[in-house]
Amino acid sequence: MFRSIVAFLGLAAAGIGIWLITTEQPKNAACNASSHGGTGTLSGTGIGVGTSCLNIVWSYFGGFVLLAFGVLTVVVALAMMRKTRRNKNPRRTEPLVYPYKNPLDR
Repeated sequence: MFRSIVAFLGLAAAGIGIWLITTEQPKNAACNASSHGGTGTLSGTGIGVGTSCLNIVWSYFGGFVLLAFGVLTVVVALAMMRKTRRNKNPRRTEPLVYPYKNPLDR
């Protein structure tokens, strides 16, 4: 049960990461165009990035981090579930029989 919850949380993190990437992509492209002066090369003026563009870059980067973390979490949870299913029916062995000696018998 716990592994399924972890897998679901990993999927949720990956979904939020994908959502962040897709919503921030147009804003990131606009910031890249404005910081390069529209010519594709860096000009002598306006090389710095504004605070609004910096916030977009951080949320864009956060989307990639969440996506990677979510995918890694899902892979680990699925590997743990597979191992549990494979080992569900262990070999049946006879129980160990220990010789019992009553300490009161002398």
